[in-house]
Formats: sequence, structure tokens, C-alpha cells
Amino acid sequence: MAELHIITGSNGAGKSSIGPNYLPKHIHEKYTVFDGDKLFMQKQKELWSQGIRAIKEAKKLAFAFVEETFDRLTEDALKRNDSFVYEGHFTNEATWNIPRRFKQYGYSINLIFLGLNNPDLSDLRVIDRAKTGGHFVPPATVRDNFYGNLEKLNLHYTLADSLQIIDTSETEPIVLIHLVDKKISHVASQLPSWFVQYLPSLYGLINK
Repeated sequence: MAELHIITGSNGAGKSSIGPNYLPKHIHEKYTVFDGDKLFMQKQKELWSQGIRAIKEAKKLAFAFVEETFDRLTEDALKRNDSFVYEGHFTNEATWNIPRRFKQYGYSINLIFLGLNNPDLSDLRVIDRAKTGGHFVPPATVRDNFYGNLEKLNLHYTLADSLQIIDTSETEPIVLIHLVDKKISHVASQLPSWFVQYLPSLYGLINK
């Protein structure tokens, strides 16, 4: 069965740096994770070198390029019935249409969610990343992503055939829960307050 793997979670939680470590070995070794933020930055630099110096225009063109590339890659994967891996945010209903579509094509859906204690920590991580040339995200967007990702995950986690939720607030990541086919294969001895507060459906499943 072809597989769709999605790495999601809070800004600065380590989707690009830590997330791929939780992919199955056969996926990690064969497939490159589609990183829209990284591609966006690369395209902006390319446009700048080509003489497009208007910031708004460069952003508009770079964003369109990322969308077109993502659409092309997903369509190609579906046509070939090949596995696909990407990272992103799932803060509104439309963002869940991609995994739903892959599900309709018979793919197994595998989610890796990286969470942080609070949006302030998420914001600090983003600022530190930007200081070394990484992708900057405005504070308002950081908060929208922090709460929106959790809200939608709480509603739609049953779409996933496999779900891993990892807390990356501290130096060492902690796997909080691993669901396989809606059944708990692992749960941490202690769950952080953000999990209990913002993922009540999953917390209720654990208590059952």
C-alpha cells in the first residue's frame, strides 16, 4: 500500500530538523520531505538574483511557485501510486483535503505532530531560527498555527492510520502517544498540560 506521511505541528517545534527522524526507515531513506517554507525561501532568493527586488511581487511569485510545485508532485505521486511525504500546517478545513484525497486513492495516512508547551515558546524558537537565516513567521501567524493545528488535529485525528504526537519543548523530544489503526500502541506516563487542554478527544481516548 502506498503511504502518505505528513509532518505537522507548531512553528519552531522541529518539523524540518527532528520530524524526519520519526518517519519509517524505508520512507526516510527513499523519499525527500517536501518543505514548502524552504522552497519558498529558495525561490525568493532566486527571484532576487534575477532582478525582482519588489518584496511583495517576489513573495507572490515565490508562493505561486511553491503551490504549483506541490500540486505537480502530489498529482504525480497519485498517478504512479507512489508514497509521498510533506510538512505543513493544518489550521483550516481546506488543508485536510490533501490527506482526504490520498485516502480516497487507497493510501495509508500517517501523521507526525510536533508540539510545544505554548505559543510564546513557539515564537521564541522562530526568532532564534530567523537570526541564523531561517524562515521567519510573524507572531500572529505563529499563534494561529499553534492553536489552529491543535484544534483541527483534535477534530480529524481519526483520518490517520498512524499518529505520533511528540513534545519537543525540552532538549529531548518525548513521544506522548502513538496510535496505529485507532489503537494506542504507546502512551507516555505523563502528558503535558497542552495535550490535555487542547486535545480533549485524544485525552478521552486514553482515559477509556
